[in-house]
Amino acid sequence: MTTFWEKAPPAPPVRPRRARWSRPVAVVVVVSVIGLVGFLVLSAVGLWLYANHDRPELIDRPDVVAVVEDGCARLRADLAAHPVPTGAAPSVRAAAISAQDEAIRAFVAHVRTLDAATRADDLPVDDWLSDWERLARARDDVSDALGRGVAGVLVVPRDQGRPVTTRMSAVGVTCVDLARLVRRT
Repeated sequence: MTTFWEKAPPAPPVRPRRARWSRPVAVVVVVSVIGLVGFLVLSAVGLWLYANHDRPELIDRPDVVAVVEDGCARLRADLAAHPVPTGAAPSVRAAAISAQDEAIRAFVAHVRTLDAATRADDLPVDDWLSDWERLARARDDVSDALGRGVAGVLVVPRDQGRPVTTRMSAVGVTCVDLARLVRRT
């Protein structure tokens, strides 16, 4: 035994007890972490899918847009090369309209060089091309009337009550000034 004036040996170090989680708390934490990671992964995938989805009302597939814009450049040049002179004789106007309509048909044929599956993957393309063809046919009627010496009146084709030119200008590609193609000649 030691007396109070003698030093006592040092006490062994006390290790703090590690807090132990109870099993239910551990399960809740693990499930929460898994849920949070799952939510973040699903959110990232959803954001990527949304950012890369096809907007059905727009021509937006890059390979399709490239071909369309190339065709549009050619169409603009062809239309500029064959202006419809407003004060010219009806036969001259008819010839100019016919030349423009052939340019429209060449444009449509150029875009249709894309395979059908590629065009179908960018939803409005085929309907848009059909609208171009319908507009060219309506302009052909005007050209034919002028060629016969009769005043031709362009009747813009309609789809569900709306002029096809409205839908043609709403696909995200501005090819030509459609108002110039449908104005009175």
